[in-house]
Amino acid sequence: MSAASLPDRIAVLRDEVLATAETGDREPPGAEVFDAVLRLVAARAETSPALDLALHDAISRRLAWGDSEARVLSDAREVCVRLLSASQRALRDPREEQQVAAAVAEAGSAAARIIALLVLGRVARERAAQLREELAQERLSQALERQREELARLEERVQRAGRRR
Repeated sequence: MSAASLPDRIAVLRDEVLATAETGDREPPGAEVFDAVLRLVAARAETSPALDLALHDAISRRLAWGDSEARVLSDAREVCVRLLSASQRALRDPREEQQVAAAVAEAGSAAARIIALLVLGRVARERAAQLREELAQERLSQALERQREELARLEERVQRAGRRR
């Protein structure tokens, strides 16, 4: 076993796993999943909880930048596959390989769960907005109908007043 810790050896694989086109100021697609795997592997080594709100924030940021949910999920899957392949080549200890595989599975599942929750939240907001719009349209229709009735009543009064003269 080398002197470097498992998280450090996994971190070295970052460029290989995230080999993508230049993305400007943004992280490469799927970097949030890679970073979550690193945090999970490091947390197990330090026996600290593996709660990862950073993954949620990173996915939310990507969606805010305009990436689709399907794209984020696809990137997460691709990073998981590449990381499993790279760790299989780079790690010689089956226990370490298993630890990385478990972290990859956990991070990938967490990413999918986060995306599903964000989609459900978006759909609920869109449905509420649609219901508000339908209610506003119904109120507008009712107001227009009342105005038509009032105009008809006023026209009738004008006609009656014109006949009396």
